[in-house]
Amino acid sequence: MSRYDEIVDELYGLTPDLFVKRRNELAKEVKAEGESALAKDISQLRRPTQAAWAINQWVRANPDDCDQVTALAADLSAAQRRSAADVMRELSRRRQELISSAADGVAGTADSLGVRLSDSAVREVATTLRAAIADAETLERFRRGSLVTSAEYSGFGPAGVFVVPDLPAEPEHAARDGVDASSDVDAVAAGETDEDAEVRRELEARLSRAEEDERTARDGLGDASTAVDEASSEVDELVARARELREQLSRVEDSLRFERQRLSTAERGRSDAKVALRDAVAESNKLRAALTDL
Repeated sequence: MSRYDEIVDELYGLTPDLFVKRRNELAKEVKAEGESALAKDISQLRRPTQAAWAINQWVRANPDDCDQVTALAADLSAAQRRSAADVMRELSRRRQELISSAADGVAGTADSLGVRLSDSAVREVATTLRAAIADAETLERFRRGSLVTSAEYSGFGPAGVFVVPDLPAEPEHAARDGVDASSDVDAVAAGETDEDAEVRRELEARLSRAEEDERTARDGLGDASTAVDEASSEVDELVARARELREQLSRVEDSLRFERQRLSTAERGRSDAKVALRDAVAESNKLRAALTDL
């Protein structure tokens, strides 16, 4: 494991409130060692949301359950490639059961760490688990326990269509006549009308535009999330600085009260010393006068 991976593993194992401070400390340490590029990469790491943090902790605490999610993702991908509708239906049922139990497990892990997830956070957990099963990139971040935000699979992209429709039943006349059902499919395709072809092209064009819009929206979301994280980091640093200053002010005020008490005590002592000095001078003068009269 590289040093960067070790640092990522450490940071995403922390609670979100400790993330920014520790990230900045590590970036400074690495930069002081002359590794400016690594320090920059570390400083760009984003603090996880509560839902992402909870999933990261569950993955670390339950590697076997994490493996079940990974295995199901592989089985679904294989079934999609084969267009195995019966298998897909069974795997979809397993998916729902696994997501439900895993979401409960994530909430339980967070609760054991003193964090109670809200209902909306639990829904984000379930949505992210579903995305991890469908999308390889999300699954990799999930497996590493380094999720930054909740994820949602839109149905487009490399994972392909997530639900395969039921296969049509073989026509009875085809079975009787010994005709391969696939030839009927080819015949339908070959008999596509110009209107059908136009509709298909239009739908394909709309799909292409929708996918492009999705990519643009994802980029925009990423930029916005980065801006939020940077602002959040600044707020965290200022909050930490304000806390340090308040603690420093409290110590100074304690010292000030102590020194004022010392001053008050010293002033009373000086006043008493003046009275004692006056009495001593008076006594000395009295004794001198008595000696002079002798």
